[in-house]
Amino acid sequence: MATGEAELVALSESPGEPARAEALSSALAARAAVDPDFAAALASWRRQAPALREGSVTNTISGGTQYGPVIQGRDFSGITFNSPPAPPARES
Repeated sequence: MATGEAELVALSESPGEPARAEALSSALAARAAVDPDFAAALASWRRQAPALREGSVTNTISGGTQYGPVIQGRDFSGITFNSPPAPPARES
């Protein structure tokens, strides 16, 4: 019986490959089907990770010219930019 460990390592080496994520999902489901303790632990883990299943994102940039990086996405934290300051405002 697969434990899912090899599939997890493979996914961590190439996280952008959907086939590796599907292989891990299948291995975990198979293990949970035969191991009630693992099934309970997996269910507990899934309840603690609701952000992976919920929500939507709407990204909008408005209000004129943006000086510096702009990131669009969801659930960012700990991001730091070292951008030059915006140019001085023009006098009319």
